[in-house]
Amino acid sequence: MDEREKIIELGEEKFFREGFYKTTMDNVAAELKMSKKTIYKFFPSKEDLIMAIVKYFMNSMKSKIVPVLNSNKNAIEKLEELMKILAKTTVRINPQTLDEMRRHFPHLWNEIDKFRTDMMFGNITKVIDQGKAEGLFLEYPTPIVMNMLVASVRSVVNPKFILNNNFSFLEAAFTAFKIMIGGILTEKGKKIFNKTIYKNRS
Repeated sequence: MDEREKIIELGEEKFFREGFYKTTMDNVAAELKMSKKTIYKFFPSKEDLIMAIVKYFMNSMKSKIVPVLNSNKNAIEKLEELMKILAKTTVRINPQTLDEMRRHFPHLWNEIDKFRTDMMFGNITKVIDQGKAEGLFLEYPTPIVMNMLVASVRSVVNPKFILNNNFSFLEAAFTAFKIMIGGILTEKGKKIFNKTIYKNRS
C-alpha cells in the first residue's frame, strides 16, 4: 500500500468513526503518525481528502456488490447478501458522521445519494426482474417497485431520519427492505424469504 492509499484507508476509518466536520487534518496526521506536509502533498485540503475517501468508499462498495449481483444465486439470496454487505458497512459508520456530511458537505452527500440510486436502478432492477422470472416476486411493474424502493431508502436510510428517530442504519434499512420486498413476494417467494432473511436476522 502506497502513502496515498494509506492516507485514504486510515482516514476513512477515522472520519467514519469521529465525523467529517469536527475531525481536523491535525487529527488525521496524528492518527496516521505522519506529518501534515505529507498529507497535503496528496490532498491540498481537507475537502480533497474527504472527496477521495467518498470515492474510495463507493468503489469499495461497488466491488462487493457487483459480484453478488452477477452470481448464480436466486433473487432473494442475492438480496440477502446485499443486506449482509450493508450490515458490515453500517456498523463502521456513526450516523452523526453522515449527518455532518449532509449538512456541511452537501455536494459530497449528493454524490453518495446518486451512487446508491444508480446502483439500485442499474442493478437491483435486474434482481427484481430475475425474481419475477423465478416465480418469487409478483408481477408488479418493475419501475413502480424500484421507485418506491428508492424513495423509501432515501427517506428512511437517511442520517437526519436515523438521528431523529433513534434507529440504527441497519434497523431502518432492514425494516424498509422487509416491508417493501415482503409486499411483492409470491407464496413460493415467502417460503424462501422466511428460510433465508428471517433465519439470519434472528
